[in-house]
Amino acid sequence: MTPRLNNEVEMDDRTKLAFAGAAWIDAARDILRELAAEHGVPGARFCLSERFTDAPADVAPDGAAAWHFRIEGCSVSVAAGDCTDADVRITADYQKALPTARLVYTPEILARRAANPAAPRPGVDGDMSKAPAYLTELHNRLAVITA
Repeated sequence: MTPRLNNEVEMDDRTKLAFAGAAWIDAARDILRELAAEHGVPGARFCLSERFTDAPADVAPDGAAAWHFRIEGCSVSVAAGDCTDADVRITADYQKALPTARLVYTPEILARRAANPAAPRPGVDGDMSKAPAYLTELHNRLAVITA
C-alpha cells in the first residue's frame, strides 16, 4: 500500500514531507495502521513519544515538534503532541535528528545495532526492546519521504 497524505492524496517516491510536521504525522498514521493490522499481536501494547526542540516555524510555530503513537494489538492511534505515559520518550534537537530520520536502516546498520544493544542512546528514555519489530519498517518508510 502506498501511504496517503491526509488519507486523500497518494504519495509517490518523490513526495517529501517536513519531518514531524502535520502531513508527516498523517503519513506515519497510515503506515503504522497498515503495519499493525498486518503484524500486530493481540494484547501487545506500546507507546512512543518523540519531541524535537528548535523545530522550524513551519513545522512547529512554538519551536517544539512533538508526536506520539500508541499500539494496542492490531490497533493504533497517532497524534501530534506529547504523551506523558509513553513507554519510550525521545527528545532531540530537530536539526540533529534529521540525518537519523532520513536514514534507512539497512541489514548492516541493524546488525551493528544488534551487536551492541547496551550502547547509550542519548535522548532516549525507556526500554526500546519492548517495541514491536515492525517499527523498523515504519522508520524506513518514513525515512524515504522525510524532507
